[in-house]
Amino acid sequence: MKRIVIYLALVSIIGCSEKEDIDNSENNTDINLVTGINLIDFTGGKIGQLGNPNELNIINFGLYPNPTVNILNLYSMGNISKIWIRPAESSKNFLQTDFGAILNSKLYTENEIETNTKLKLTNSDLSKIKIDLGGLEIGYYRVFVKVDGIIFWRNIYVGTNTSELDDLIKDWN
Repeated sequence: MKRIVIYLALVSIIGCSEKEDIDNSENNTDINLVTGINLIDFTGGKIGQLGNPNELNIINFGLYPNPTVNILNLYSMGNISKIWIRPAESSKNFLQTDFGAILNSKLYTENEIETNTKLKLTNSDLSKIKIDLGGLEIGYYRVFVKVDGIIFWRNIYVGTNTSELDDLIKDWN
């Protein structure tokens, strides 16, 4: 009987340790991580949310539509000087995380953001921009913008048609 109890205790300890390693393998501030997206219609209005978006948007910076197919519209009350669009991976592991308490505009450096960037635009004094995403592969991306010298970001999904929304919703549920 003692052997069974000891065996069960060891299996339990080993099982918990492996789960902790899996849970800790992702960092909730990883630059490549998308924990959700805001669903934005063609007029810029929020129509829903999937997951728990790990976005930093302290000022009036927006983008639409999301998900998008070929064209992404960006706007801001301030001046957008740089835009970086980089691929990312989605994860449901942080649905309960309070990103408002974790994220800040100094979390990533411009050099970190630029690494693996698929599309970079440098402008000056613009507040509204249309971006052609036709050359990007299907998937999740993080859109970083520098507005009045401060870096903000949003998560997007680039697809091939608007009917993919049902599949996205199923993936997040």
